[in-house]
Amino acid sequence: MKINLDRTSSGFCIGVQGTIHVAEEKLSAREKLFSLGDVVHNEVEVKRLENLGLCTIDEETFKTLRNSSVLIRAHGEPPETYATATRNNLKITDTTCPVVSKLQRTARLLHQLDYQVVIYGKRLHPEVIGINGHCGNQGVIIKHADLSDPEELQTLDTGKKTALISQTTMDVPGFYELKANLEALYAAGKSSVSPWMALRDIDLTAALTGQQEMARNVFKDTICRQVSSRNQKLHDFALANSRIIFVAGRKSSNGQVLYGICRAANPDSYFIEDIADIEDSWFEEIPGKPVESVGICGATSTPMWLLEKVAGFIDQRFNH
Repeated sequence: MKINLDRTSSGFCIGVQGTIHVAEEKLSAREKLFSLGDVVHNEVEVKRLENLGLCTIDEETFKTLRNSSVLIRAHGEPPETYATATRNNLKITDTTCPVVSKLQRTARLLHQLDYQVVIYGKRLHPEVIGINGHCGNQGVIIKHADLSDPEELQTLDTGKKTALISQTTMDVPGFYELKANLEALYAAGKSSVSPWMALRDIDLTAALTGQQEMARNVFKDTICRQVSSRNQKLHDFALANSRIIFVAGRKSSNGQVLYGICRAANPDSYFIEDIADIEDSWFEEIPGKPVESVGICGATSTPMWLLEKVAGFIDQRFNH
């Protein structure tokens, strides 16, 4: 049985890599370090870092801390978090992903320009909570690109000038489907409607300095291409193997999306968090005959060491 480990489109994205690297550096110096929320949406990696001394805390505990060091993870945080840190004399180690930082700035400037900010994303995802905080917690958060959830549209005002942005890990087709559906919704019943314009950074600068007005309705594709480019590669990888073992944390939003892509390409795809979830029956073509190949892959929040561990376990169990 051939075991293929995907090293090109699986494993940590650059934002998560940076966070883990900084956390390891701090912990190796024996510094007491708190992480506001799971440092990454992978329980196995979180436990590894906690064994090195990292202490994971929730928002309520964070508010009670004094004179401590706190890690801000790649997902980023709303402005209130930094205000709390200042009040409580907390030393912040900020590892917000650069892509997310840029998105937060965009949301903040759009809010300053009095745009209604629509965020394509998941309401309870920490990145979205952070983005929303940068637009005064007044963002309209829409997960369903087809506008099928009336609750998501309750605060949407089609009479306001509007800007559409996205959580960095959402799917590109969904973003443009949402854009088209919003355009149709805003156009309903109107004889003349200006097209939604693609927003550039220079447009924001010109508007803020009063040099040029922006269009009434704008959109900016803020999806991370390092993440979205994995989709086709994982699809092809899943097709190329008899079985797929997809490794990710169950809390990982990106993991659920990428696993869905694998499963659509290859129905014989199985989701695991660690080797304890593996079942022997997955690796038989027929009783007594192993499958030809097994592909091991994972999410942007899955460490490569864990993928290697899974590949080694399967190899040891079925090829020796």
